[in-house]
Amino acid sequence: MATIQATDCPHQSQVNRDVLSPATTTCAECGLNAPTRICMTCGHIGCCESTNGHGRAHAMANHHPLIRELPNTERSFTWCYDCNAYIK
Repeated sequence: MATIQATDCPHQSQVNRDVLSPATTTCAECGLNAPTRICMTCGHIGCCESTNGHGRAHAMANHHPLIRELPNTERSFTWCYDCNAYIK
């Protein structure tokens, strides 16, 4: 998988930092607590593709390409579906 600098991802303008501290890490669709991802545009929490894939389904349906691994820590990864890359 590719890794790109945040400055090279044209979707960074969609990031809403206000949503990146969720009260829960539970998937909105199926209730799984981990592994989950948060949509960096609207704050939707969905499960990982290795489980039911609700995080990716949300991203594709709503054109919200950036997700962040939960729990959100310094070590959490950011992924852009449109760039098909991790964001550094």
